[in-house]
Amino acid sequence: MSASALLPPVKVRPYAVIVAIFILIEATGIFEQVMVYTAIPTLMGVFNIDTATISWVITVFLLVGAATAAISGRLGDIYGRKKILIIMMAISAAGSVISVVFGNFEGILIGRALQGTSAALFPLLVGIAREVVPAPRVPVLIAITTGTASIAGSVGALVAGVLLDLGDWRVMFLASGVLALCALAAATGLPRSIVTPFERTRFDIVGAVVLAPAVAAILFAFNSSRSGMTPFAIVLIVIGLALIAFWIVWELRIKNPMFNLRLFKQRALTLVLVTTAFIGLGVFGAGALLNPILMQGKTSMPVGLGLTPTVAGLYGLVTGIIGFILSPIGGKVAAKYGAKITLAIGIIVALIGFAGFLVAVHNLPLAVIATIFTGVGTSLILVGLPNLIVEVVPPQNTGEAIGIVYQVARTLFSAVGTTVVGILLASSVVPGTTAPTYSAWATVLAYIGATALLALVVTLFIRKVKPMDQRGEVIEAIAEVQEEILENRAEAHGPTTTSKVGQ
Repeated sequence: MSASALLPPVKVRPYAVIVAIFILIEATGIFEQVMVYTAIPTLMGVFNIDTATISWVITVFLLVGAATAAISGRLGDIYGRKKILIIMMAISAAGSVISVVFGNFEGILIGRALQGTSAALFPLLVGIAREVVPAPRVPVLIAITTGTASIAGSVGALVAGVLLDLGDWRVMFLASGVLALCALAAATGLPRSIVTPFERTRFDIVGAVVLAPAVAAILFAFNSSRSGMTPFAIVLIVIGLALIAFWIVWELRIKNPMFNLRLFKQRALTLVLVTTAFIGLGVFGAGALLNPILMQGKTSMPVGLGLTPTVAGLYGLVTGIIGFILSPIGGKVAAKYGAKITLAIGIIVALIGFAGFLVAVHNLPLAVIATIFTGVGTSLILVGLPNLIVEVVPPQNTGEAIGIVYQVARTLFSAVGTTVVGILLASSVVPGTTAPTYSAWATVLAYIGATALLALVVTLFIRKVKPMDQRGEVIEAIAEVQEEILENRAEAHGPTTTSKVGQ
């Protein structure tokens, strides 16, 4: 009996249908994340609350998102990615409903916490990609998904603003709920997940429970310390690091860990983690602060073009569109030559863009060009990183590897980077204002350049692995399950001659 005969038939969806479903799911998650940015002034007025209080609608989303992203990828690897994807999307949709039904700020906080689970969707989507399309098409599918995130952020903020102008804040949450339900319905059309029966082991509760508060403590500490570290933040960081240290020891000692940290014995995966750290500390951590200061800062200040938020947002939308268009090209480069090349190109392009920020402080055309370069570079980095992880880990470990390296590590180091950039910008300001001096601006750009160069060097040290185009027209997850079934049958019945499926 062949291995394929041991597996129930798997429905193959047209590639265009898979792409459309992925775009809808990713766009929904991004819209849920960014929509409240536009609504912050409205919510402050409606509920009569200050900036410190309203910031929790963002913070709680990020905390839950980082924690669930770490866990959902592994749960999908074990119990089926489609199943976990649908559960997370249902929880996220419930968050929109609760926000509207409760109608108060406390209800919104609960709803935002539930919506945070949408940040856990990407690791599951990457794992599903290896289950539903042949290997050569995986990089482009991942690239389109990350490209969707680039443009959906700009479009989402614009749509949220329109909805707020047409009605009250509830309209925005109603729209996110309807969008989430549509994405949930579309997700049911994905083929069922292929789960190796031998992966169903005892669930590591300690590994799942300990990581979530560790990540949340560190993330909260840095997100609440943009202008300087407080004693409370330092205590949270120490607690978080202690929990992570315990978690690492625990996961390495038990037989069936929640996260297979032994994957990091692979030199390539460890180097991808280091690269992610440097990119998070610089390129990812800086964008959220530098772009608004450059575009919307007063022209009388050392740095500033004096644009209105709307005009600045339109330039951001243009950058997002360009990034979305170029993302599939980055995916094709990754498929043919390896994701290492896409990642390196992205870092170099982003470096050029940030270098342009040095001379574009009062020059709009140069600033637009520099912003496009940073946006395109970031888009290519977002294509290269997950595809590089996919290249170096087996299909059965895709979710957990993406969750830990791409989602959790990227989020944590970006939070650290944003704090460092904020402190550097605040280290030298124009007297009587909060606007940074040019020397502080240049210092930040030098810091970003240094971290990007380190990321580039580490990337170049990653050994080239077999690009996805060279792996044959095989759906990797199915081939892996079939091979494992054959190997287990061979062990059960004694030595036999078996050929590897999909080779």
